[in-house]
Amino acid sequence: MKDLTTDRKLKVSTRVARLISPDGSLEEQRQVASGQFQLCNNEELLALFVLAHRGAVEVRDLAITTLKGIAPYRLVPLLCEGEIHPQVLDFVARQRHDDASVLVLLLDNPGLAHQTLLTVASQCTVDVLSYLVDRHARCCVEGLREAIEANPAAEGHWLTRFDELSALPDEKVDNEADDWDEEIEEAGQTAYQQIMVMGVAEKVKAALTGDKEWRKLLIRESNKLVCAAVLKNPRVSDGEVLAVVNNKSSNEELIRIVTMNREWMKNYTIKQALVVHPRTPPALALRYMSILSERDLKNLSKSREISQVIASSARRMLNAKLRQR
Repeated sequence: MKDLTTDRKLKVSTRVARLISPDGSLEEQRQVASGQFQLCNNEELLALFVLAHRGAVEVRDLAITTLKGIAPYRLVPLLCEGEIHPQVLDFVARQRHDDASVLVLLLDNPGLAHQTLLTVASQCTVDVLSYLVDRHARCCVEGLREAIEANPAAEGHWLTRFDELSALPDEKVDNEADDWDEEIEEAGQTAYQQIMVMGVAEKVKAALTGDKEWRKLLIRESNKLVCAAVLKNPRVSDGEVLAVVNNKSSNEELIRIVTMNREWMKNYTIKQALVVHPRTPPALALRYMSILSERDLKNLSKSREISQVIASSARRMLNAKLRQR
């Protein structure tokens, strides 16, 4: 675990150094801060970090807003494979504190600073906390237990699990991701076989970047961090989303992600499926019902497989439409 106050210098390319220099063009800095300048992922992340801390006043907030909007899959090669300065990792952690997929990848990065880990531990959601405890409880990180205890989302059983894991002798530590690189290179392995030996962070990475075969397998994972990451994959199709909302066992996080996506919510069939999904918030289900056709409302009003609230509302809406004729 690295010290955030490390003396290691932040290295940037000559091109980035020119763009972010105090003597550089303010217009170019605005373009960089807004994500309009053509930079590779690593260069863009470093440039946003520097501009957010040392740039002109008018570009600092813009740089932070741009970082918050970067799709998680674009951060995968940086957080999983790139060597990033601990202060940049801390910057990402603070600005993406509500993005579970990004936090899981950060927690698996060997360059993560001690203070950054403590900050995440004290503020993260329950799903991230579960991974954090399993990943770091055995590492004897000073202050980690106290940080978890200070987290409003942490219930007593998380501290109990932390104590149990931290008390395990070294020989019983099972790092489930250690052999991943060797396993994935074995010839003839199917995606399913590879998933069986992957740790949570590796599954999240695969969910964010994998093809349809990987997405089909990982969306079924019981771990909410993994299946939620699938819906953040840029190649997810409307058909895959429809399969999620048609599956009555899909968890509330998957439903929440679907309802937050404007493009998916333009699809009539997806809205129709959300109306009858048991984990769709009732207020949203009623809102989506307002766009349904008379035929679909009629079917809902007679259905015995949905909640009484939805069926009754369908009857009222159907009667209202008939009276307006």
